Amino acid sequence: MKITFLGTSHGVPAKERFCSCVMLESGGSVYLIDAGAPAVELMLGHGKRVEDFRALFTTHTHMDHTVGMLHLIGLMNWHYKECSAEFFITEQAHVDATKQWIYTSGAGVVDESRLRFHIPEAGVVYEDENIKVEYIPTKHMETSYAILVTEGEKRVLFGGDFSYKLKKRDIPDVICEEIDAFVCELAHFDLPMLAPYLEECRAKKVIFVHAKPRHYADVEAAKGNYLFPLLTPADGDCIEI
Repeated sequence: MKITFLGTSHGVPAKERFCSCVMLESGGSVYLIDAGAPAVELMLGHGKRVEDFRALFTTHTHMDHTVGMLHLIGLMNWHYKECSAEFFITEQAHVDATKQWIYTSGAGVVDESRLRFHIPEAGVVYEDENIKVEYIPTKHMETSYAILVTEGEKRVLFGGDFSYKLKKRDIPDVICEEIDAFVCELAHFDLPMLAPYLEECRAKKVIFVHAKPRHYADVEAAKGNYLFPLLTPADGDCIEI
């Protein structure tokens, strides 16, 4: 599994960072976790074809995680007409608004025979010959999820966003299992608030994205305190799992 961090900023884009968007590659296919960045342009910039894109999995409906989805669906609807994909969107109202936005933009009625929408619930929502995707509820908002992606024996947890200051204790228990990576936000809490969970974490690496700039110094200071490395990728960085 190849993971490319297309957008690593917190809720506001920065000079060299887009909002949340991660590209996965497995078995020659491309998948996205969230699309708060201009996903089409960034996929193409990394040499990927829209024809190889299979599915988008969103963690919740906040715009910094979904705004790039509109352009992706719109382009696939009127331009990339030989392509098909699955779109997992956490709220029916957001699905309806997306289809209406695309229609009123002039991209036509969404061809749902090719562009298929799903409202995920807790549990496994997707499986093909490459990956399996499981949604795990969090408490960032009324409907929000972490996403566990499995490729063979490899497992990576994409945390999405968690509750403010972790007051609702919504870090998934799966981090206490042997997983290959935990991709964790660092915008709605600081590293000391997360430290008790890291003490129990058995991931092989913890990767911080969706981070506020002031928190990077805390991560640097904490490196070496755990059995696993703490990573802070920039936009465009890739990791092989």
